[in-house]
Amino acid sequence: MIAAGRVAVNGHVITEQGLKADPLNDRIVVDGHPLRVSEKPDVVLLFHKPRLVMTTRDDPGGRRTVMDFLPRKWQNLHPVGRLDFDTSGVLLLTDDGELTHLLTHPSHGAEKVYEARVRGQVSPETVERLERGVRLDDGPTAPCRVKVLAQREKNALVQLTLREGRNRQVRRMLEAVGHAVNSLRRVSFAGVELEGLPAGEYRVLLGGEVKALRKRVEGKVKKISNATRPRSRPKPPKHRAEPKVETKATEAPEKRPAPRPKISSPPARRAAPRVERPALATRIEKKWKS
Repeated sequence: MIAAGRVAVNGHVITEQGLKADPLNDRIVVDGHPLRVSEKPDVVLLFHKPRLVMTTRDDPGGRRTVMDFLPRKWQNLHPVGRLDFDTSGVLLLTDDGELTHLLTHPSHGAEKVYEARVRGQVSPETVERLERGVRLDDGPTAPCRVKVLAQREKNALVQLTLREGRNRQVRRMLEAVGHAVNSLRRVSFAGVELEGLPAGEYRVLLGGEVKALRKRVEGKVKKISNATRPRSRPKPPKHRAEPKVETKATEAPEKRPAPRPKISSPPARRAAPRVERPALATRIEKKWKS
């Protein structure tokens, strides 16, 4: 669009690629229409939480929190959900309350993917047991997806995809099936992945990423609501009329002669009986006519 001369900033057509502009202070026009933005756009940060860091704004015990890694301008953001003190990985922070509700409410089912390094070898029977659900102190867990990524003689790397968010749930699930957790990391939250982001670093999600994130969560809400909606009784089938046979444009319809109207004819007159005259009478009649 810039190369085609469709973008103007403060009344000047822009031809230089990579020119910086502030949408809150500069007037940006595209195809003659001003670009409209909110005065305070919602912000979503992707933060790679390290181990031994609290997922809170402050800690009475003096331990480090996720806010210690952010500059002053992002101190108004709040964490979306929680990560355990000794768990690392994806953590989102935002000032969008509606998005926070969509991502954290259990009924919305935002997917969270964890990678756990556990002690011992994980058998297929253990995988099936985890996927069906494990009974914990606070009730059975919901079905999930489990995949063994690597396996050695004394430990294994297991991936779990959950839609719940109980306190220390992954660790308790694995301990319930006989596998203590050595390390645990969340690699994805609602489709947002680390993508090589180092521990303790953050980046701001782009507008398209936030829109895709919201669309994924809202799509799951619609699927869940449709699944729980009571099914209506099927309506009886309507009587279908026989399809009309349309004549093709190339075929002329058959012409039939119009029926003739019935006309009542008058009764036929009876002809007078023929009387044979003698030859003399005929001659006399001719003579008188002449």
